[in-house]
Amino acid sequence: MIQRPQTLFYLAMLAISVMLIFSDTVFYTASDGNTSSVSVEYDETELIASDGSSKEQNTLLVGFLGAIGILALIAMVMFKNRKLQTLLSGFNYLFILGMIVVMYLNSLNIKFFENGESSFTFYALLPLSYIFFNFLAMKGVRKDEKLIRSMDRLR
Repeated sequence: MIQRPQTLFYLAMLAISVMLIFSDTVFYTASDGNTSSVSVEYDETELIASDGSSKEQNTLLVGFLGAIGILALIAMVMFKNRKLQTLLSGFNYLFILGMIVVMYLNSLNIKFFENGESSFTFYALLPLSYIFFNFLAMKGVRKDEKLIRSMDRLR
């Protein structure tokens, strides 16, 4: 199982999911330049103002991250059933797309500061690595399936 390249790609997807769920990685920030700011993490949105601060959980993003990680884990251990691996990778694309849409909608909903500055951070690009690793894992599964079919023809 571990000698197959797609296992490493699924493991990378799982590691990224765990990292984003349990670490404080900010992917979007906005501020008015003085005292108020908003930072959107993968697990919570934090508003810091002069009169106090508040936090709101991003349960939908955490749900998508968890689903991506769980599907990657299931696909990784289902190494004998390549058709199911391909199907799970296809569903993973849907969850990745859903996560990207939710991230974008979360950043659009933040209209606290009219004249302030807002920016995405480097961590907003991590869903692109999901797409890349999922593509490579799916390619490896298809390569294994092709190899098995050619071996069956030789018998």
